[in-house]
Amino acid sequence: MKLRRSLCSIFFLLSLFCLLPAAHADSWLPPKPSVTYESSAGDARFTVTASGRTNSLVGCRGTLLVKNYGSQWHQLWDKPLQNSLSPVTAVVADGGWRVITFDNYYSAGYGDEVIVFYSETGDLIRKYSLEALLSKEELARVPRSVSSRWWRSQVRLDEALGILIVDVVQSSADKRFIKSISFNLADGGVLSP
Repeated sequence: MKLRRSLCSIFFLLSLFCLLPAAHADSWLPPKPSVTYESSAGDARFTVTASGRTNSLVGCRGTLLVKNYGSQWHQLWDKPLQNSLSPVTAVVADGGWRVITFDNYYSAGYGDEVIVFYSETGDLIRKYSLEALLSKEELARVPRSVSSRWWRSQVRLDEALGILIVDVVQSSADKRFIKSISFNLADGGVLSP
């Protein structure tokens, strides 16, 4: 009788466990010691040097190089970035007049550094969290894993119009769609939510 009751209890608990929503595990390789991003015209290079420690007070650094008229590279700036370890990725505008970084390594979609705009001198222009860009309903539709919110689909710089367009992934039980957010490259302001 006790054996039957124990087996029933175990079966009941296993059934409940199977009904829980699945959490998707993350698999992050350590950040590369340095990563270089190049502008589409090939006239600017932005290098991120990771701090190497997740709890480092030093943080990561960014170095921006641009080509002068003699095709020689010269450094515009070398400064600490807003991210503690490293951003996940970055884009650099032609001529290096804007650098934009995305997400925090090991925790994409979290923190105040989801999108960070830097000037041609390396000064902070503006930074955003997902909570500042999306409504609660939109935020709830962003795919998640154990450590991250996988919000970003595609990033496009339209330098002729002076805008950055970021496609945000939205999903519901029956469909997946994209919400585009446009930013003014000059001041980092949101143009279309």
